[in-house]
Amino acid sequence: MPAKQTPTLRRMGTVLLLGVVAGYGVRYVASRIATRPSTSTATGLIDWEQARKFALRVSQWEQHGIPDRARRREQYTRLVQQSEPLIAEYLNVQLPAPINRVYVVDRREWLEANFNSFSVVFQPIEELYERLGARQNSLGATLGQINGKLIGSQMGILLGFLARRVLGQYDLSLLSPDPEIRGALYFVEPNIARVQTQLGLSDEDFRLWIALHEVTHVFEFEAYPWVRTYFNDLLRQFLGQLSDQLASVGGGLPQLLSRLVGGRAGGQHWIERMLTPEQARIFDQLQALMSLVEGYSNHMMNAIGERLLPSFRQIEERVEQRQSNKPLFEEMFNRITGMDLKLAQYKQGEAFVNAVANARGVEFVNRVWERPEHLPSMDEIRNPQKWIERMGG
Repeated sequence: MPAKQTPTLRRMGTVLLLGVVAGYGVRYVASRIATRPSTSTATGLIDWEQARKFALRVSQWEQHGIPDRARRREQYTRLVQQSEPLIAEYLNVQLPAPINRVYVVDRREWLEANFNSFSVVFQPIEELYERLGARQNSLGATLGQINGKLIGSQMGILLGFLARRVLGQYDLSLLSPDPEIRGALYFVEPNIARVQTQLGLSDEDFRLWIALHEVTHVFEFEAYPWVRTYFNDLLRQFLGQLSDQLASVGGGLPQLLSRLVGGRAGGQHWIERMLTPEQARIFDQLQALMSLVEGYSNHMMNAIGERLLPSFRQIEERVEQRQSNKPLFEEMFNRITGMDLKLAQYKQGEAFVNAVANARGVEFVNRVWERPEHLPSMDEIRNPQKWIERMGG
């Protein structure tokens, strides 16, 4: 989805941090109360069935089907194929194979795909959490079950809300045990049709606008395989830090609350304030990468979209207007759940790419995709000239 919507990393990171924070509180209290040993089996961090139940209810999926699925799938496949050569020419790179995982989905199907992805991402922390739970007393086991339902409900509400908003998604297949598996493109047709009608946009042009952005993500991660490996390595490091923190849960909550109340710097989001210095370092690297990924996609949409789509400016203006007129409830929801986290950095990512391209040309900015050492830091994204100088420009 365009950065105006909800990038995958922010969605995953918010759910992950909220879940671990909630886990801290319950485990910390349970570990302080002595009672008879528990005979209950260990419970997981997340009650996935609870999450699915809430997500499906909030999404209202049954009210929004796909009456012409076969025709739409043919259309999106054609639009993806139309986008591929244009992006390949701009980047001067080819995909290892044509894109063939294109899916037209309703809200329920989008939810199931994301639950499958999240279950893989959460698996290391789930396993540690279950080992800790096996050593808890009976009260701890009971609170663990309550905790799992609570976090499941939180996740379900969050994803159910997103299922009503997301238009398209490139699924990275994060942390997949098969390094050769390719990502998948999901087009949530009921939402796309709703927005197209609400904004009075061209059926074909609007869907091509979405497809163009998502195909750009395919190139970023599949034409340069090291990007996905680098992303996964950072994610594993971040998960490892959270696992270490969870393992020392007895002393973790006071430190967590201290960081939340005190903070390390002004202007930080409440979720960022909960990170340790090492977590914050890794998180900044993840944010820098995703700022570049989203920013480059928007840059390419502007470069290609205007000559490809007659109604490109109309689409951009109406989508931007829609985003700037969010209901108060949605603004509050985004703030509380962290879905607004670092939105400014994604805009900075686009500004970075535009600034470098204007100063040194497209070939120079494309050097970011050559190797990990060429990736800009968040400081360089905010100050493009620093990256240009480091790259010898």
